[in-house]
Amino acid sequence: MNKYETVKDYVYSQYAKINLESLRIEAISHTSQVDLCITQLAMARDIDIETAKICALLHDFAQFTKNCSHAEHARISSIVASKYLEETGLFTQEEMDHIAYAIGQHSHKEAYNDPPLCECLKDADLMARFFVDPKMELSGTKKQRLLDACADLAR
Repeated sequence: MNKYETVKDYVYSQYAKINLESLRIEAISHTSQVDLCITQLAMARDIDIETAKICALLHDFAQFTKNCSHAEHARISSIVASKYLEETGLFTQEEMDHIAYAIGQHSHKEAYNDPPLCECLKDADLMARFFVDPKMELSGTKKQRLLDACADLAR
């Protein structure tokens, strides 16, 4: 989990620099909640836990640190993550590609045709949001995604 610890230290050090307290709290709390959810899902689905947890750390990074729009945050977070991971020198090109792709796709929760790491990140993000606000409106694919993820945890 050495790579994870390196990324975690970086992400939270950048979040600590966010001046707006409410945004800083949201960044830290949401990221840690997704990290917790993805750990459980990755274990249940036999997905590499460290890679999944790194995705969780970086999935909304641009939204919180670059003040980008929600509509663009997945794509921009993917680009920022890829650049950062390359700079660390700790990751293979294949690892960077998998992580960046999952981050770039995590907002497309209506699609189920992505690799397991993408699905795991989508589900963890949705679960984290739901656990904070269980009265949130869920229908169709999102509701089924949440039910399926919870069923995976119950196995």
